[in-house]
Amino acid sequence: MPSSTLPLASVLFVASLFSVGANAGDVDLSKPVLQVARKVPQPLDSVAQGQSVDFTTWQSSIEVNDVVGKFEYGLFCTGGVSFLYSKDADNWFSASLGKKYREAAVRLGVRAANDARSVFDDKKGAAAFQLGATLLAWDYRVCRDDGEVKGQAYARIKWEVFSSRRQKVVYSTTIEASHAETSRVLLKKFDGDFLEAIVDNLFADPKLVEVIKSGGNYDDQPRQAYEPLKLDVGRTVAGGVSHSAGGLLGAVATIESGAATGTAFYVSRDGYLLTNRHVVADAAFVRVRLADGRNLVGEVLRTDRQRDVALLRTDPVGFDALALRRDEAHVGEEVYALGSPFGKTLSGTLTRGVVSARRVLEGVPFLQSDVAVNPGNSGGPLIDANGRVIGIAQLRGGEGIGLFIPIEDAVDRLGLAVWANPSSAQAKPAP
Repeated sequence: MPSSTLPLASVLFVASLFSVGANAGDVDLSKPVLQVARKVPQPLDSVAQGQSVDFTTWQSSIEVNDVVGKFEYGLFCTGGVSFLYSKDADNWFSASLGKKYREAAVRLGVRAANDARSVFDDKKGAAAFQLGATLLAWDYRVCRDDGEVKGQAYARIKWEVFSSRRQKVVYSTTIEASHAETSRVLLKKFDGDFLEAIVDNLFADPKLVEVIKSGGNYDDQPRQAYEPLKLDVGRTVAGGVSHSAGGLLGAVATIESGAATGTAFYVSRDGYLLTNRHVVADAAFVRVRLADGRNLVGEVLRTDRQRDVALLRTDPVGFDALALRRDEAHVGEEVYALGSPFGKTLSGTLTRGVVSARRVLEGVPFLQSDVAVNPGNSGGPLIDANGRVIGIAQLRGGEGIGLFIPIEDAVDRLGLAVWANPSSAQAKPAP
C-alpha cells in the first residue's frame, strides 16, 4: 500500500490548482453530502487466537481529475475551489485508512500478521485473511481557517475478504460512512474521525464478522448433515512404501472435472474415492483416469465446501484400496505424497517428506509437511511409511510448505464409516 501521509489540506491545495471540465464521475456539489449513521463495531477477540486479518490492498474506481469535493477557506468560508482526485489524494486515503485500520484492529482484538504486505499478488502471506478495498465514491467538503476545519465527508467502499487457506474471496460487501463537524476542529481530528467511522462501519457488518469468526467457512446455506454411510473397504494395500509402492500408486487416480484437474484415491474396492471439493467443483460426474490406463465415470456423491472434501464413486475396481489411519500423525514422522502434479502427464508421482507441524488456520486443523506438492496434487493422499492415509492434499503454501486435511476430518465431514474387512483387512505384499 502507498506509504504517503501527506496532509490532506496540502493534497487539496495541489489538486485544486487546475480547473478542468466536468467529468462523468464528478460529485454533484449542488446536493448535500450524504450522511450515514455511524455504527458500533463488533469486537473480534474470539479470533485473536491463531487468526490474523491484514488490510493489504487498495484501488480506486475514481478517475484522476474527477471532482470529489470542495475546499473553502477563511472565517466566512469563501473562495471555494473544487477538490480534484489525484495520485496524491489516492495515496493519502489508502495510507491513512491503513493506519486507522491498524489502530482499530488493536482496539477490536484483531491480530495483524504483517502490516507491510501488498495486494493479492502474493497470496502466500502469513495472514489468515487479507482485506482489499475499492474506493467507489468520495465526497469531501471542508472550510479551513488557520489549521482548523469544519465540514462533511462521505465515502463508499467495496471491501473483499480473501482467505489465504481457501485461496479465494470468501466475502464481499459495500460499506458507506460519513462524518460532519459544524464547529471548527483540528484537521487531523476531522480526518481521523472520518476514517475511524469507515473502519467502525466495516466491523459493524455482522456477515463480515461471521466470516472471520467461522475461519472463512461462512456460507449463506447451512452445512449439509449427511446420514452415516458405511463403506466396506475390503482388502487394502499392505507392505508399506518400501515393499508396495506400486500397489499404493495403483489406488490413486487422476480426476478431470472440466473445471479443474486433480487427484483422488480409492478407499474401497467397491469404487469409493476421496478428493477435494474444489477439484470436482459443481460437477455431478467426472472422468477418473486409473493408473492402469482405464477411464471410468465417477459420480460425485457427497461434498463439503467448508472443509473442501468430496466423495466419488465409480464401478467396482479389481485392486486394493488404501487403508486409513485414525491415530494422530506425529511431527517429524516420515510421510509420502501420491498424486498427479500438473495433470495426467505426471500421474503416479510419489514424493517424500516429514510432518512439519500440526496447524490451526482460521479455526481449521491442518497437517503441514515439506513433501513436494504442486498443482494437480490437490485431493491426493498423504500416507505414512506403512501406506496408511493420514491426510488429503489441499494447498501449497510455498516452497517446502504443503497443507493437508487430516483424514479423520474428511471422513467426519462426509459422514463416512470406514472399516476394513476383518477377514482380509490387508493383502499380503507381493514377494
